[in-house]
Amino acid sequence: MVEPLETQPTTMRPSRFVALEALRVAIGRPPVWILILAVECLLALPAAIAYHGFMTSATEHHYAPGSLFANLSENFRFDHRVETDALNTTIARVGAVLALLSMLFGCFCAGGWLQVFLERTRGESLKRFFFGGARYFWRFFRLLVLSLLSLALVGWIVYGWPWNRVVLQWLFDVPAHAFASLETLPNETIALRLRLAQSTLYALLFGLVLTWGDYTRTRLALHDTNSALWAGICAWWTILRHPVKTLRPMIALFAVELSIVLVIGWLARSIEADIVRSPESFSIGLLFAAAQFALLWRVIVRGSRYHAAVQVSREVVRPIARPDPWKESVGGPGGPRYPIGGDEYSVSM
Repeated sequence: MVEPLETQPTTMRPSRFVALEALRVAIGRPPVWILILAVECLLALPAAIAYHGFMTSATEHHYAPGSLFANLSENFRFDHRVETDALNTTIARVGAVLALLSMLFGCFCAGGWLQVFLERTRGESLKRFFFGGARYFWRFFRLLVLSLLSLALVGWIVYGWPWNRVVLQWLFDVPAHAFASLETLPNETIALRLRLAQSTLYALLFGLVLTWGDYTRTRLALHDTNSALWAGICAWWTILRHPVKTLRPMIALFAVELSIVLVIGWLARSIEADIVRSPESFSIGLLFAAAQFALLWRVIVRGSRYHAAVQVSREVVRPIARPDPWKESVGGPGGPRYPIGGDEYSVSM
């Protein structure tokens, strides 16, 4: 049975605490992030099975036991270069399909997270997660298409005609035939700095588009509207009007995610070094556990971004004319909703 939450304050926590509050709430939803982790591992399973089958057939009765435990020798890579190339081609094709499924599952998860965070109830997290995923899926799918188009535009701006003409040709007098190599620049340091600036600009714009997508999904769910394009335009305007409030929590969450992933990466490299020196199954298990924890942490931070977007949006986004269905009522998805402090009830759709 879904129990009502205690009355919550209408004012948002100070913005410096938004990221911490979002992490706390997301970590407190273990059924949700365990489910998401299981599905993502399931999507990675076909490629893992294919590689395992190839390695089993390639190494059986052909190499001394344990000789390839830590790494693959040059002889192995040369002997099986044709089979490896064919396997990589097959995995690339299968991986494209799995990547599409992963993006569609991401649309579903976004709706699930937002349903859990917007509905002021506790308990029944998985039920609300599935309800929200199905409820917002097609709206978020349209937004996915808009996001991919936006990322394509960003790639064209940074790596296409605008960068080549404005930066390389006009500012640094690089001829068209040298856009790829930058061989006409005075020294290599300038070329390296240009490439670094280009990559940094792309990373910043890429992150900005992803953040815009989070706020657009939150606006669609918060107002329960259908137009992804209009919600996206409004989300851009909100980010431009409140850049500090909207971007600071996302940057803080990214910093937390990156720091943990870097620590896990350092730990994984240390374990790999131990495996090279002394191959043991226990070290393999630790390496696998580290990789799964990194994936789990990214799932939790992903949910935290939606909770942060909800907190910020409730402060800076104006409510629409009709009553907010999430503000003053409690109740399970698809069932009766009881207004806080009132006697009448309705049914959530």
